[in-house]
Amino acid sequence: MAGSGWTAGRARRLDEISGAGGVIVGVAVDHRDALRAELAKKGLPEPSDTELSALKVLIARTLAPGATIVLLDAEYGAAQALAAGALPGTVALATPLEAQGYGEVAEAPLTTFLEGWSPAQAARLGASACKLLLPYRVDAPAQADAQDEVVRAAVSACRAAGVALVLEPIVYGDAGGSERGELIVSGARRLAALGPDVLKVQHPGSAEACRALDEACGPDVPWVLLGGGADPDALAHQIEEACTAGASGFIVGRTLWDAALVEDAAAAERALETVSRPLLDRLATIARRSARPWRERVGAVAAPEPGRVPAL
Repeated sequence: MAGSGWTAGRARRLDEISGAGGVIVGVAVDHRDALRAELAKKGLPEPSDTELSALKVLIARTLAPGATIVLLDAEYGAAQALAAGALPGTVALATPLEAQGYGEVAEAPLTTFLEGWSPAQAARLGASACKLLLPYRVDAPAQADAQDEVVRAAVSACRAAGVALVLEPIVYGDAGGSERGELIVSGARRLAALGPDVLKVQHPGSAEACRALDEACGPDVPWVLLGGGADPDALAHQIEEACTAGASGFIVGRTLWDAALVEDAAAAERALETVSRPLLDRLATIARRSARPWRERVGAVAAPEPGRVPAL
């Protein structure tokens, strides 16, 4: 039955991260090694921890009003942004669970959890969701089996803590073209069966492949598109294809705030206001016009029987 795996508590968390319209408009600022690498590519000096945190808070403060959810890491961003009042109360927070970031996907294809951090701690901080980056290839059976166990552990911990799990499988390595698209689709099919609340996935390469991806996620797992560093026009096209096929929105990082990676703080703020925020608004308009709201996907959520304590 559609919605049969959804409790009232799980549904509430999805409402928090998707807003009143049920469409997720996400800003990812949880990059750690990847953000330092991007700054280095631009020839900018290595930031101190304090400077890195200040940049994340600035990005969050500027872009959060146009989003339904912001992803911020536990080390440099989440608590700092909350302390600074950078996230409006209507915007949900998600924090990553993984120790490594995008820069290590190909070199370390097995996910490890961030030491000293957990979904329970994220919930105490005020997060509505946790995110798990998952290098994943169904054509590498031993790797996929090991990663499945990581996902099961994350699903269990997030359920116990009462936060949603946004699972982000990444096809790594040299797969390209139709092979890459097939791996994205088959990976989503396998992982959807493990019970994540949302799948955050790569674009599989075409509108037809997006429809196959939508089918693979099944009736109970909403999915959103990740950015993957695509240029703004290409990303807008990908979001429209994905949402038309059934995606419930997007969560995008580098493409949104790349223009703000400059040495001067005032110039960074101007770039966020004049380039990044208009781009976010453009992408959000596309998604809200085309996307399938998550509740429409999963159907009615079963209400607990009156007089009984509801299940979490």
